[in-house]
Amino acid sequence: MDVKADICEEGLGICNQCDERCKAKHGPTAESSCDRYQLCTCRYTCGPPSPSPPSKQCTGGAGFCSTTCGNQCCNQSCAQKYPGGVGFCENLDHSLLCKCQYPC
Repeated sequence: MDVKADICEEGLGICNQCDERCKAKHGPTAESSCDRYQLCTCRYTCGPPSPSPPSKQCTGGAGFCSTTCGNQCCNQSCAQKYPGGVGFCENLDHSLLCKCQYPC
């Protein structure tokens, strides 16, 4: 008799760096996808927490995004500002802001 683990899903917001954020939150076997609305969904095996459960994710900022460098520079700024930080650009009220997610 085979026992199959349940698959859970979690929405992670916009698709910028979807796969990296999904794997950082739910482990290397997690799978991500983006829908037609550019929203990230993370699928992972449900069950008891692993020996090192994922830490809580916090959000911060790293200023404005450059139109020439965009997500790459934002991600770099977030990694420097927040240990384990991942960054992506988000358009809010006609401003392109660098948004960071990091373990806290």
